[in-house]
Amino acid sequence: MNRRAALGLLLALAAAPAAAQTEFAGTWRGAYVCSQGNTAVALTIEPRKDGTVSALFHFEAAPDNPGVPAGCFEMQGRVGDTPGAIALRPVRWLRRPRNYIMVGLDGTLSADGSRIEGLVRGPGCTVFRVDRSPGPPEGEACRAGAPLLSLR
Repeated sequence: MNRRAALGLLLALAAAPAAAQTEFAGTWRGAYVCSQGNTAVALTIEPRKDGTVSALFHFEAAPDNPGVPAGCFEMQGRVGDTPGAIALRPVRWLRRPRNYIMVGLDGTLSADGSRIEGLVRGPGCTVFRVDRSPGPPEGEACRAGAPLLSLR
């Protein structure tokens, strides 16, 4: 293999993880289910220079479950080796409701890139589903205790 071909192959392989990261970048809104019941969530995912992703998990009461308090925490993760797979793990609380724990997410991006679905990793938890959503990241809203824009 000549040097140009080898360099081209190396660049293409290096770009693949970055491209995979960017397909998850943005704000996603939907719901997840844990022991408290159906809960609204906004998930903001950002690619990082080191090849991983960071995320903000902001949750609050869903219309069918009004007793859930609002909270948020930071997450870190990586895009999986399987196309469309992402794994996010909790890092630290920004706003913690009493008696709540942070959870992880293992999800898969839909073929059209509009939805992530998967498993919530935590006691009493089952599934989540979020859809790509226009709008600002939820970081400042979470820190300030503001409601999710998608539900107001």
